[in-house]
Amino acid sequence: MERDIFQRIIDRDIPATIIYEDARVIAFLDIDPESKGHFLVVPKKYSENLFDITDEDLSNLILTARKLALEQVEKLNATGFKLQINNNESAGQSVMRTHVHIIPYYED
Repeated sequence: MERDIFQRIIDRDIPATIIYEDARVIAFLDIDPESKGHFLVVPKKYSENLFDITDEDLSNLILTARKLALEQVEKLNATGFKLQINNNESAGQSVMRTHVHIIPYYED
């Protein structure tokens, strides 16, 4: 299988601004952000999207995404955030690998 862009970031073959990493997930800034601080949380174990991710990996992904979202909202002085997961091209998924968008929002 050809490595997707996220695997290439995990492998450090292409640069990214990584804000968090552990043995199971990596989080980095989106290259085309919807707002200041928009980042992605990606499991290191491959799954295409929510249709085929394991319950254990999904649970870890969501808990980590929430933790990082709360940290980043405070750090960036955002007033809220959107947690978004797109599943399949018809729903806006452009990279066919499970990932969560964390999009901070601001009052002004």
